[in-house]
Amino acid sequence: MAREPKETLNSLLRGEIAATETYQQALAKVGDESGAGDLRRIHAEHREAANTLRKHVREHGLDPDHGSGAWGTFAKAVEGTAKLFGNSAALRALKEGEETGLKDYEEALRKKDLPPDCKSLIESELLPKTREHIPVLDRLIAGMVERVSAAEAKPRVASGEALLVCGYDSAEKFEQYRIEGAMPLDEFKRLEDTIPKNKQIFFYCA
Repeated sequence: MAREPKETLNSLLRGEIAATETYQQALAKVGDESGAGDLRRIHAEHREAANTLRKHVREHGLDPDHGSGAWGTFAKAVEGTAKLFGNSAALRALKEGEETGLKDYEEALRKKDLPPDCKSLIESELLPKTREHIPVLDRLIAGMVERVSAAEAKPRVASGEALLVCGYDSAEKFEQYRIEGAMPLDEFKRLEDTIPKNKQIFFYCA
């Protein structure tokens, strides 16, 4: 096998090893909380994917890598929190790691020199599993959202303690449901990286 397909397969393997290690860190911070079972299942699926890729690399007469890959940043976010549930940043880091893995698989499928059996494995097994993990993490993140009344939110927004963001992508719906002091969702996405970490953010919809 040429060098590039070999590197592609081992790069995917390193990503799955890194994901397995990161979820292992996450599981050390959870007990029997709601959602822990989902994380255990995702961890097991990443471990299985790593074993599948390791076997596939060997079937092509190659030596599988043993080191981990590009989840380092996401692993640090998980490692830096004392408790996973109750820390949405850690769960978002897991989600970003899954999205990175998804992009890696999609990019691998676009490589013309990747053997057909490798592409078949990605399309039929590895990519669908990774795709399934993202809505599970979305659900866990959504379950942590604090719900507040308009009366509670208004003084916090007025004092600058919090931002009020319309939850609709549509400019038409933003105008339709505009609340004084609210920010459109597209503007929030554009400014998200510049918003202080201690700033509360309230999303609203009709």
